[in-house]
Amino acid sequence: MANRERGTVDGTSNEGRIQKEMCASNEKAFAENGVSRPGVMERRACRLPLPPHPIASEQARIFLRLVCAGWGLGDVADDLLLVTTELVTNAMKVGDVSELRICRQDWSVLVEVWDISEAVPDRQSGSVDRVDGRGLVLVEACSKDWGWRLEEHGGKTVWSILDIGEPVPAADMHV
Repeated sequence: MANRERGTVDGTSNEGRIQKEMCASNEKAFAENGVSRPGVMERRACRLPLPPHPIASEQARIFLRLVCAGWGLGDVADDLLLVTTELVTNAMKVGDVSELRICRQDWSVLVEVWDISEAVPDRQSGSVDRVDGRGLVLVEACSKDWGWRLEEHGGKTVWSILDIGEPVPAADMHV
């Protein structure tokens, strides 16, 4: 398994460059985790700023369902929803501001959630006595790889890479 902490994104952090930074970050994460790019079949990215409100997890799920439908990712939507919900929920527990970023490249999807905290994600071992603390264990189980990195502009990004199969036509998906 790869080192959990990753280097920071090169470049400035102003709002106008966030998409460019995300793609550079995504390229690095994909490359570091052995996702090949022979003839780059497809690369798509989107982002959603999330409010400091309990509704953020539901907004992330709705957004992700729409993205999955548009990208033809019906077979992996459940794993993506689970991973995204866990990462967003964790971000909401530690800070007021967060952002969801999703990038698809060939047959992999990178989910990133940025929050203002620089606290290290804590992967706790499961306990039958606790009702929480299993989120990162679930993320790890559903992901090809996952990790986190501190950002130059502050906060941290927790990410997960999921393998996907060939896309299905959007008309065949039920949202």
